[in-house]
Amino acid sequence: MSMGKGIVISKDTPAEEVERLGQNECADCVHCCSYGAGIVLPDEKKRLAAFFEMPDAEFETLYLESHELFNTKVHKFKTERKQGRPHGRCIFLTDDGCSIHRIKPLHCRVGTCTELGEQISLWFTLNHLVNPDDPESIRQWAVYLKTHDTIPGGELHHLVPDKEKLKKILSYEILR
Repeated sequence: MSMGKGIVISKDTPAEEVERLGQNECADCVHCCSYGAGIVLPDEKKRLAAFFEMPDAEFETLYLESHELFNTKVHKFKTERKQGRPHGRCIFLTDDGCSIHRIKPLHCRVGTCTELGEQISLWFTLNHLVNPDDPESIRQWAVYLKTHDTIPGGELHHLVPDKEKLKKILSYEILR
């Protein structure tokens, strides 16, 4: 994996440092927002709903879509898709940029379309999507690792240090 500028982000890099690195790299080009939308973590959903002065459920209905990644249910902002394409621009992207810039969620703030973007994306995935306590999440991550690199701390033996337990998870002896 190309680490970019000699900087190595690990699973254990503090969120504040990852955010700082991402913001330093981000050119505010809105490319990311033009082809997708950010993941909204549960505590962020409450904060955003409060900002819009509406109940969480109403905010979710109006602005969020459910997704599942690595057996983890998440919400992403809705996108405006054209011609049946699987991608589209974030509903909060306007001609003037992000309309919720000052309150946007962490996934949007960390800037994943930069030289450090791959590492930052993996950091987010490992800290918010891959669940070491969920055998199916670990199995899905193991499949991902067959064709992709990871960052330090994202190796299976770091996520599940007990070798016997990891073996049982990967052989489906442990289902839940």
